[in-house]
Amino acid sequence: MTLANMGDTAIPNYSSLNAYDRLHLPKAAPLTLSPEQVEKIRNVDSFGELALLRRELLDPSPLRPLNRAGELAPSSIVVNLIHNNLIRQGVLLAVNDLAKRGLGTPPVPFAFLQFGSGGRSEQALISDQDNGLVYQLPDHLAEQETEKIHGYFQLLGATIVAGLEVAGYPPCQGNVTCLSPKWRGSTEQWLDQIDRWVSHPIWENARYLLLASDVRVLWGESAIFTPVHDRFRQLLAGNVFLLNRLVSNTLHYRVPLGIFGRVLPEVHGRFRGAINVKYGIYLPLVNCVRHFALAHGIFASSTLERLDLLGEKGVWSKSFCDEVAAYFRQIQGLRLIAPLHWEDGQYTSNSYIKLGELSPDTQVMVRQSMKLAIRLQKMTEKLPSVFGG
Repeated sequence: MTLANMGDTAIPNYSSLNAYDRLHLPKAAPLTLSPEQVEKIRNVDSFGELALLRRELLDPSPLRPLNRAGELAPSSIVVNLIHNNLIRQGVLLAVNDLAKRGLGTPPVPFAFLQFGSGGRSEQALISDQDNGLVYQLPDHLAEQETEKIHGYFQLLGATIVAGLEVAGYPPCQGNVTCLSPKWRGSTEQWLDQIDRWVSHPIWENARYLLLASDVRVLWGESAIFTPVHDRFRQLLAGNVFLLNRLVSNTLHYRVPLGIFGRVLPEVHGRFRGAINVKYGIYLPLVNCVRHFALAHGIFASSTLERLDLLGEKGVWSKSFCDEVAAYFRQIQGLRLIAPLHWEDGQYTSNSYIKLGELSPDTQVMVRQSMKLAIRLQKMTEKLPSVFGG
């Protein structure tokens, strides 16, 4: 097989999320994504320009007058649509960069993957990179040509990660990026890796499996990753042992609420008096909903989709799913204003909120959402034995 240079670097976007690209809120909304803004993103031709546009579109200052979670919740949808468009453009810029350097265009079909909050469509205003690459190798390919394909995607992965960092998306501290061979490979390599993780579900491999369960294709040909999705489903179906191994990872985060219902803020350091809304409320909710979904054969990637399907399947009552969803949306909105509570530009500050700067009803909501998170953790802790019959 001769690897052909396809010439046109404007590779089609096969993601089903295109339908949402033109969504925008009314003019009164603090954050918007209009058709004109989408077109502006698509006309960016450097990562430096993409960084300027990201700061413009995701400027949190219009949210400053808002201190009620309910007012903030709708903006979370727009924030994630903005991230989608910015990151897609970043992938295309990386492809174009390799072509300009004389390294050709993608020799085989591929897909760019999002994990973590990006995979769940739940990113906050400031977000890091949790991503991967998968590509399709033709059958009966000579070893030399196979190595050329692997080499191209190694360069593409490095270019994407470096470029998105310039654009304002720091790489994941856990090295979950397409720069890492663990998160970049052919469909066959991904299948082998999923098999290894499932057959030896130590803590780290269990973490990888949970990350893989949150995946979605943001850019490229979704069908390339379908066999990996299918294998994951097959290996997890009815696998009580594996579900038991995933529980400890699922319940890793402690909710900062005392036994008498008193919120327990940080007591030391620069975040003294604040709470970590990401690790103390948001992720406990996400993790428990995900575990119940996986245990009952639900493989949607977003928390709200999982809640809908848990209700449809009768795993939880519809009223309980609606209750969890309502708190979850408000917590998502609350995560958007964390940067305004510190204004230091540091990624770690993106998780902390000062309760004193929230409205009284939002402070009550925070406490109630913590109680709900603890309730869900207790339900999840009991799930494996119940599920095992």
